[in-house]
Amino acid sequence: MRPVALVTGAAGGVGRATATLLADRGMVVVGADTADGSELERQLRERDPACLIARADVSSARDVAAVTAEAAKRGTLTTVVNTAAILACHDVVATAEAEWDRLFEVNVKGTYLVCQAAIPLLRSGGGGCVINVSSVHAMATVKNLAAYAASKGAVLALSRQMALDYCADNIRVVPLVLGSVDTEMSRQHARAQGLVPAPPDPDSRRVGRVATPAEVARLIAQLASPEAGLITGSPVIADGGMLSMLAIDGDLPRPARRAVSGMRGRACV
Repeated sequence: MRPVALVTGAAGGVGRATATLLADRGMVVVGADTADGSELERQLRERDPACLIARADVSSARDVAAVTAEAAKRGTLTTVVNTAAILACHDVVATAEAEWDRLFEVNVKGTYLVCQAAIPLLRSGGGGCVINVSSVHAMATVKNLAAYAASKGAVLALSRQMALDYCADNIRVVPLVLGSVDTEMSRQHARAQGLVPAPPDPDSRRVGRVATPAEVARLIAQLASPEAGLITGSPVIADGGMLSMLAIDGDLPRPARRAVSGMRGRACV
């Protein structure tokens, strides 16, 4: 049976780039997103008619069960990529309870529900890989990202736990810690900080530069492959060196601090 990849947040950003690349590499891709993915589905079906982009909310157990069932119909599920996430740019006091709950429903509960539904399929198929997208904000954050940073920290901790729980089933679980990526979420964060979003520049050697979604997709495809069989549980950090800069911020001379501050406004994925 053909290998199947389930990708959440597939309609845009890293999810879209990942779905496209995995389809290019011969996988049947089943994507989930609350946004319209019809155009992406059309493109993917040119590669394989079995590909599907479903309208689904990862915080809904019913939606997750339906999209996972569609993945099971199409072959052997071998790869799960959880990119679906939302953002709130507030401190704790300014974060409304409903906003906090919704963010955790999508970013944390959504990851849990997708994994809960997918792991039995991975197990029955002989194993596979789950890649949960976290963020540098799980490890070193900035002002006014209370709920988002907490949720990405939870994704990191959950991924470590699952790596231990399912190792014997030949299931790897990789928390992917990303820095700045050229996505709508990153632009939303920049606007909230009063900054102009920086463009991606793959040829730049600047530490902490903005990545393209395609760059991240290539890394995800590599992590999901048998060549990355040693990687599970431990976070894979793909941030262009951003965490190195954040870690030494207090010791930077003043011009460098200004550079870091500008970078920080674009540090959300």
